[in-house]
Amino acid sequence: MQFHTLSPKRLTAVAAIACAVALIPVAALAATASPATPATAARASATATSDPSISVNGATLVANGAAVQVVLTATCGAGDDGSVAATITKAVGNRVAQGQSSVSFTCTGKPQRESALAAANVNGAPFRLGTALLQASVTDCPGANCTGASANKVLSIGK
Repeated sequence: MQFHTLSPKRLTAVAAIACAVALIPVAALAATASPATPATAARASATATSDPSISVNGATLVANGAAVQVVLTATCGAGDDGSVAATITKAVGNRVAQGQSSVSFTCTGKPQRESALAAANVNGAPFRLGTALLQASVTDCPGANCTGASANKVLSIGK
């Protein structure tokens, strides 16, 4: 069997594709949600202030690389069930450090700062300071009809 060494650029691209595939279920959930009943539709129109949105604030190294604290800002309809999910990926030498996190909350209709801990996968490398890819999504569920938004950002993991 022959192995090929991946350049850091190609390794980052492979990791980005893998992470994007991990986020597909959020889009599938939004596309396959059941139709709204009149009561659910009324609640959705009464509580939704806008489409959900998410932005990435930053990432901080925790516990000598065992995890990264991810900070996001999410907006979703007041009173709705909301959640954010994040996957962070970083090339570390010829290995990849990756971790995932998610947090559920009640939406306020205004931008909300949410923080989640993404532990490094045990089969990968520990996280290190430096450039990483963060993929984040928010889900807004006013009843059974969930909608979502996502954001990708290349950022620097800091101390």
